[in-house]
Amino acid sequence: MFALHGVSKSFEGRGQGRLPVLQHIDLDIRPGEFLTIIGPSGCGKTTLLNLIGGFLRPTTGSISKDGDEITGPGPDRTMVFQDYALFPWLTVADNIAFGLRVKGVAKAELVRRVQHFLNLVGLSGFSDVYPPQLSGGMRQRVSIARALAPDPDVVLMDEPFAALDSITRDRLQEELLAIWSQSQRTFVLITHNIEEAVFLSDRIVVMGSRPGRIRSILDIALPRPRRPEIRIRDHAFLELKQRIFDLVSDVSEPVFAGGR
Repeated sequence: MFALHGVSKSFEGRGQGRLPVLQHIDLDIRPGEFLTIIGPSGCGKTTLLNLIGGFLRPTTGSISKDGDEITGPGPDRTMVFQDYALFPWLTVADNIAFGLRVKGVAKAELVRRVQHFLNLVGLSGFSDVYPPQLSGGMRQRVSIARALAPDPDVVLMDEPFAALDSITRDRLQEELLAIWSQSQRTFVLITHNIEEAVFLSDRIVVMGSRPGRIRSILDIALPRPRRPEIRIRDHAFLELKQRIFDLVSDVSEPVFAGGR
């Protein structure tokens, strides 16, 4: 679906020339997969997500979908942010409906789809509530519903659970897997949390320090559906956590040559 070929990104520095952030990224994103990108702070993870979303353009290389180059944002890609980015003056239902109205969806279909996604994220009784009246976890559910409502091909998530307490975060990870399974959409997640990455993903892209490059791509061959107890009882799960920790921590690890 999405292909990144030789993607590099740099920004203008203050009196220091151009600052390289990403270097020679080659990556294919498969239809329907849950892909997670993880790496140390400052390695360019969020920049990479914004490039896929079309909010930034690569300095070199290309990003394409089904062979067509991505030159800007589009309705086929939606974003879930760490800080929710909801409209506080709109109700939960109106936040979810926002993208549908932009697309010109007819009223009856809009109402049906909003109710569907309210049910999907477990907020059917909160349609007329405003975001400031919700907990952090509930706001993030609204953000996920809003991202899914316009029927995108890929949902991009920038550390959506980082600001939540550990109990809420674990519960929302489990709910996110159920939503992903039902939606049959491609999810691309940015996170610093290794356990979160292993629990959620089909594949994990491990990045090295700036300029960010792909160090390794790991297939997560754990069975689905994934139960909460896998976090502490499954030997393969714990081995994967340790392997990723070693990759993120080891600056001498060779750079991965290929991203398919």
